[in-house]
Amino acid sequence: MPGTTALNRLKAHSPGVVTAPGRLVVEACCQPPPAPCPRAPEPTIPGGLQVRGSRFYRDGKAFFIKGFNYWSALPLLTRDGSESGVGWDLLRRDLDVLQGAGINVLRILGATEGPDTEPLRIVPSLQPSRGHYDPRGVAALLRLVAELERRQLFAIVVMNNFWHWSGGMAQYLAWAGEGPIPYPPPRPGGSWDEFQKYASRFYENPKATRSFADLLGFLVPQLASSPAVIWELANEPRGIDNVKAYRTWIDDTACLIKSLAPNQLVTTGSEGQTATPAYAGTDVVRDHRSGAIDFITFHMWAQNWGWVRPEKLAEDFPEALERAREYVTRHATLAAQLDKPILLEELGFPRDGGSFEPDSPTTLRDRYFQEVFTLVRSLMTTTPMAGLMPWAWAGDTRPPRPGQTWKPGDPFTGDPPHEPQGWYSIYTADSTLEIIKDLPMDVLS
Repeated sequence: MPGTTALNRLKAHSPGVVTAPGRLVVEACCQPPPAPCPRAPEPTIPGGLQVRGSRFYRDGKAFFIKGFNYWSALPLLTRDGSESGVGWDLLRRDLDVLQGAGINVLRILGATEGPDTEPLRIVPSLQPSRGHYDPRGVAALLRLVAELERRQLFAIVVMNNFWHWSGGMAQYLAWAGEGPIPYPPPRPGGSWDEFQKYASRFYENPKATRSFADLLGFLVPQLASSPAVIWELANEPRGIDNVKAYRTWIDDTACLIKSLAPNQLVTTGSEGQTATPAYAGTDVVRDHRSGAIDFITFHMWAQNWGWVRPEKLAEDFPEALERAREYVTRHATLAAQLDKPILLEELGFPRDGGSFEPDSPTTLRDRYFQEVFTLVRSLMTTTPMAGLMPWAWAGDTRPPRPGQTWKPGDPFTGDPPHEPQGWYSIYTADSTLEIIKDLPMDVLS
């Protein structure tokens, strides 16, 4: 349906979608195996993004990304269930603020998996059981994209997750009969190593990957004509000790999306090299070599990777900033090998003193962001560097128990349910937002 809006697509989406409130829908038939990748190097959707060499373009002009992670947008709207409800009012206010700060791309969740009774999960989920899709979630996604189209914003739509907080690969494995999910901390006795080795089995499990391909076959065609949409395979996929299957899955899945939406861009959602690439099973060049992957992503996490200690943030800051400069510059250099744009897709830093309180200062985070923004902007002129996206938007929402994990009934902020609430959230009142607003990203536009 070329030229239709996402809201029109909502009213005329594919057979099998039932929109009666509270009912679940099942896709009637499975999609065929991925076909050879149809290449569309210059997508033809009016107003959409294109990639030519190592640059993004929009309507023939170079385009640079000044984005924001706003993963909570979809669950916020799914919870609301009404286009005129409180959730939509909050979303529109958030979008007004973000656009006022010069934001042009948002990174949102496009899918979440149940069961909704699992611990520390985003609820309600879009896919509460395998192959069943909640019409509230589907409607919320399509209306969200329609709102972004209206505002001429772009959305990187994340379709899977290596981590457990949205269901993701671990849930697909559980549905495929791989046994209970070995949840990591904060679950008592949980092990990150055990969880990652479990999740990395996803890539070679045919039942699990088939179920995910069915989800793509159900959702991607409904948004295939949207100029706003950029598809992302997963949040932070890692190969761990299953690297060969992981890279095969990247190529196969990107090819499937290209066969369903040949005029839209596709990327991986990769962290890039990470602090421990040998363990993570990631390689920013090899992971993005597929001809069906249009641009490169990488993430950077100073505290998670041990560059700073929250109790000694000021002491550790100078070395962390130097590491950040090296990490960003190294990725820009590696991207040149593939002649594809590269995006710093996640960038987070703790509040002063490691505080989780929303009203605590962000002096060091502001300086860190300012330094990284300035570096990224300087690299745009001579490398494939294309922009960056801070993590993560919370707007005017506040956690009821800062520093504790999310509980059912709590509002969603910028911190996933399993993480201390208030850790990386960026609020409307934070001075960080003014730093972001004051730093332009249109050096060559």
